[in-house]
Amino acid sequence: MRSDHPDVASGPLTLDRFCALDHAIMSHTGSVFRGATDEALERLGLSRRVIVSIPSFLILLDILRATDLIAVIPRRLVAGADGLVLIDPPLEIAGFTKTAAWHERTHRDPGHRWLRSLLFEICGVHRAEILRPDYADRIGTLIESGQ
Repeated sequence: MRSDHPDVASGPLTLDRFCALDHAIMSHTGSVFRGATDEALERLGLSRRVIVSIPSFLILLDILRATDLIAVIPRRLVAGADGLVLIDPPLEIAGFTKTAAWHERTHRDPGHRWLRSLLFEICGVHRAEILRPDYADRIGTLIESGQ
């Protein structure tokens, strides 16, 4: 939420207040109004009010800065963002996994290998995660093996 949001100074965000506030959500299509947060709330017999769906986290951050909307966003994207404050949600919400996949024809290309290496370094992906024995089978593509 924005740093001067009315609920910032009211202490920890309760589950009831969390559900009562207006929410924004990021979906790649901008048309999905439901996500992991809604599933977690549903398990508790609760729901929230999502009033806008945005196709980009960057745009969503700007919307949060200009409104009283709140959003559940990966911590990495909010940490240090000007005009926003990070408050832990009052319930456990499952995380998500991103998968990197590429075509076999670019697997050994030096430029592509460098770019993948940089991407994994920036994202903090450990080599052991990339090279799990079942990883290639699960995503149906070749995985950077350093060969």
